[in-house]
Amino acid sequence: KVIVQRPEERANVALIRCGLLGTSPVYPEAAISLETLELYHRLRCHHPQLGIQPMVRALCDVYDVNYRKHLRTQLSAAFDVYLQILQIVDQRCAKVLGRDDPHWRLKNSCPCCHLQLQDEDVLHPARLLAMDGNNSAKRVASAGAQDRRTFKSNYFLSRDVVDRFKDEEAEEDAPWAPTDRDAKDEGGDATDGQAKPTPCADNWKASAAENLKRALDIYETTGIFVCVCRHGFIQIACEMVRSGELAKYPLALLDHILDVLGDHTGVGYDIGCTFKETVARSSLVGPKAAQRQVVFAVCAFHGYAHNRQCQLANHPLYLVGFGLEDLEGLERVFSSSNAVARLIRYASRYHWTQALDLHFRQWDDEKYSELSTFLYNNARQALTIIHDYSYDVKQLQSELGITGADIEGWATEERAFLEGLKDKPEERVLEVAYVQALIERAKADDRAINYNEDTRHTIAIEAERRAALEGLTLAMGIVGDLEKKLAIDTPWTPANPKYQEALAYLRRREFHRALDRVQQLVMQRLLELSKANMSGTSYKMRTSIWKALKTRGKAIRAALKKYNILALQMSPPAPALLWKDVVTYSFIGEFDLLRNAYSRRDILVSLWTMPRNREVAVKYFKILRAREELKRVDSEVCRLETSIELERREYELAIHDVAISDVNLASELRARLHSRRRVQTVHMAHISRVRTLPGYVGSTEMHPPNTERGREIWEAVLAQSAQGSSAASKDLDGLDEEPEEAGVDDVFEDPAVNEELIRLTEVMETMSLDR
Repeated sequence: KVIVQRPEERANVALIRCGLLGTSPVYPEAAISLETLELYHRLRCHHPQLGIQPMVRALCDVYDVNYRKHLRTQLSAAFDVYLQILQIVDQRCAKVLGRDDPHWRLKNSCPCCHLQLQDEDVLHPARLLAMDGNNSAKRVASAGAQDRRTFKSNYFLSRDVVDRFKDEEAEEDAPWAPTDRDAKDEGGDATDGQAKPTPCADNWKASAAENLKRALDIYETTGIFVCVCRHGFIQIACEMVRSGELAKYPLALLDHILDVLGDHTGVGYDIGCTFKETVARSSLVGPKAAQRQVVFAVCAFHGYAHNRQCQLANHPLYLVGFGLEDLEGLERVFSSSNAVARLIRYASRYHWTQALDLHFRQWDDEKYSELSTFLYNNARQALTIIHDYSYDVKQLQSELGITGADIEGWATEERAFLEGLKDKPEERVLEVAYVQALIERAKADDRAINYNEDTRHTIAIEAERRAALEGLTLAMGIVGDLEKKLAIDTPWTPANPKYQEALAYLRRREFHRALDRVQQLVMQRLLELSKANMSGTSYKMRTSIWKALKTRGKAIRAALKKYNILALQMSPPAPALLWKDVVTYSFIGEFDLLRNAYSRRDILVSLWTMPRNREVAVKYFKILRAREELKRVDSEVCRLETSIELERREYELAIHDVAISDVNLASELRARLHSRRRVQTVHMAHISRVRTLPGYVGSTEMHPPNTERGREIWEAVLAQSAQGSSAASKDLDGLDEEPEEAGVDDVFEDPAVNEELIRLTEVMETMSLDR
């Protein structure tokens, strides 16, 4: 094919007119068709693991040519330029659509979270977000050093913005503050704002693998820290640089979200219980978070690994307004982004950002296409919970003569009991150590006396006798030292009441330690199970995890055996634990009650300590959250419906404005509108399904938008319709290359067609399940 180059025309311009893109800027010796680049673009979006090289090899096979290394370089260069062209087209479309605000994507990333409607019910929190870090997206420091380009992405905060918060953690003289100089330079982790470290913080720090607590020197970028909404849309992200999961990353993201999105935000984080204290102590974010009424929570799955006191205060099940949201959306995001990590480990910083930006865009597109399905499933789940659990709750209320307020009071009583537990006083610790030393001295004394009878037999026994005497001397020294500290004049004997009291306390401590061991092993097993089933986990890692699980199972059984032996020694005996009971998520919250019930016998008569009552109480709280979920889903359904109509009107106005002055841009806008309508048609069908669910009571009216831009578009279209703009509409339809689009708008207002779409959607879902 001959390419005709006009006078004074650049080579790449002539190639573009023919649907080709040169592989070099000035004198291209080869060109790649735009169709091929778009094909790779789509393949890369849907399958991030497809790199440049396998694509080039596949093309070589198609055209029956030998693979050469320079072909990979050519496709890579052309693909970079092609993505830049797409970015420019996006910018031009955004400008004519009025979307050129730097924060437009964040403000409008999720219509169900961010679109405000007139006369809608107020939600508290107004939106639910989750944030977390992931260390898969590493990048080697020496890779791509010659590539000085910067990829501009509105998904990522810059390093300079993030580093503003590196000095916002705990004071340097705090006992838990970082001692390493480099760690101090980078700031502490997300738990370092606590005045006193809690068990949740200790467990979170201990659960991090040793190789993640300190970044390896070979990596410059050690991962990403991301924030998503409850529907899975990416809100904002940043790269973690030569460090683990430091506090500056969530602080920077939270500060940006508060500046852009406003008040009443609910934030879920694995260690949200302690991170909120870090936020409160931050001079940059603390006052802002308090003023805008941010509510922190721990994610539902990770929350089960927190102690019971933390769960009652921070788990979504017990937080008003959180509905049935688990705040675990980032686990799904990272499971998907792990596929990108394989391509960017040795990429330049430009291509690292480019790959993740491309993946996040595709991820958001997929989340938008699934949005109405999400709402339908959540509404159905909430209605099912209310239907299934209401009978058990009403039956218990009838038996005990209590109300819902009484059940809610149980949680308050339990929380007050756990908060009232104080640390063991030093005197009690010394008394227990004294009794333990007396027991050890008695054992050493017995061994020494027995050995005196056998000194003549062998030299080995004589050596054992000397060791026993040394042990006895050491035990006597310990006993004497403790008697001095406790000011004991007469040594305690087993008949002494204080001896018996301290001995009982010692047995309880051993019982608690055995229980702690069981809890630790069960938590580790659950976390390893979640990692083993995560998409993207390598075969080697998966095999290692399953071996660890097998070993962990044996350890749990051994720990259970020891616990059950000690449980029989309690007065009265503590309940025995079985394997089938302890390996569930919900049982982890019972460890604290089991641990403390035998130090406070009076609480065992409380209604909230009885197993059946506790089980029904969980169902009661799930019913409360399910009702909140229905309220939130109803609001989000209305927002999605309005956003569909608003976007249609927005595109129509933009197409009308550029239809004459820029035919190419109008055609691009028309194509984008057609793609959105294809997805939105399914949304409208699912919205109809939501509103016809048995027991669902929600609004069926479309509410106008309550944003300034939304009102302008809404009123402009209404004014255009009032002035009789049918001629302009006909002109627009005449410019459309696909006239069948003209009837798409009427689909949303035709009940018969909507019913047909519902049936079609159900058939398609059934087919996908069968496959």
